[in-house]
Amino acid sequence: MDRELRIFMVNAKQALARTKSNDHDRWAGGDALSARDRIVSKVVVPQGLQTFSCSPGNTFFAIGSCFARNVEERLELAGANVLSRQMDVADLGATGARTLGLFNKYTPFSILQELQFASGERDYPEEAFLSAGLDLFYDAQLRINSGNASLEALRARRKEINLAFARAFEADVLILTLGLIEAWFDTKSGLYLNEVPAPRLLMKEPDRFELRILSVDECREALREIHTLLARHAKVGQKIVITVSPVALARTFSEHDVIIANTTSKSTLRVAAMEFASEHEGVDYFPSYEAVLHSAPALAWQDDRLHASDFIVGRIISTFLTRYGLPPEGSLEEVEISAVDSEEALITRLRREVDRYKNQILALEKKLATQDPRKEVS
Repeated sequence: MDRELRIFMVNAKQALARTKSNDHDRWAGGDALSARDRIVSKVVVPQGLQTFSCSPGNTFFAIGSCFARNVEERLELAGANVLSRQMDVADLGATGARTLGLFNKYTPFSILQELQFASGERDYPEEAFLSAGLDLFYDAQLRINSGNASLEALRARRKEINLAFARAFEADVLILTLGLIEAWFDTKSGLYLNEVPAPRLLMKEPDRFELRILSVDECREALREIHTLLARHAKVGQKIVITVSPVALARTFSEHDVIIANTTSKSTLRVAAMEFASEHEGVDYFPSYEAVLHSAPALAWQDDRLHASDFIVGRIISTFLTRYGLPPEGSLEEVEISAVDSEEALITRLRREVDRYKNQILALEKKLATQDPRKEVS
């Protein structure tokens, strides 16, 4: 059947055949595969529509919101070759919890633009280096805390960044994680910014920057442009896994309650991702967002209820690798969860898992830093 029909229309016979062949078609009742029973088990990674498998030795590149950093870290811990963990870029004083966090891309347009720069199809405009005061500037396509420096230093680092993101075209599997739809547009550079500009700039040039809340159509069109660009530059046979980050919207610039704004954001991205995956061969949607949303909160979230827990990310990646034919090499041991475990016991076990994982990440970050004397891990 044509993939374009998957989300639009099928006749009654086809619909009945689909539900008959779908082991996960019931929310309640039936057997242990019902949504209700899987949710009661406290950890659930729903079954997405899977159209391809991976092979040992496949390379991965993750690009997108901060959840992309979770994904790539866990993939590397599982023994995968993750090209996006090998970004060799000068450190100009970035501050943040993760060394590679400055490369986060929060909206579909931020992802698209970075790939356009990396491919050489779009030049990086001088106006995209925004003033940080005292003859210093910062790269507005990165995190706002990516480091302030002279224009000369930023230009040199931008060349390195373009080369680093060009590795996305070499990967066997590209992982796109969509973060949010509240996007800031710079009318002077003609670019979507990665984050809200510094408050000082908003006060100084209020007509330069615009808040644009992206629609489903705009998100889908950005994803289509990404796919078309990849068709020109990526290796033949590259596969795409697209997912929606569960990480909540930290602050909204809309008039809505942040809970409502976050729901709108995730729903918009989820629909765009579903339609994008349905339109193209070699593109699968993986339900990371649904896994966090429907697993036990004590296991699925950090205390801030903003970020997904390291435990649930580990379970998501372990499930991904298993389903795609690449079982983990032992670094992602499963923590058995009993339906009768107390919340206190769950939290204790979760923290034990987090401590083990964080220690491994710190060791990896130090190893990466020692490979390049320009970098330091704080």
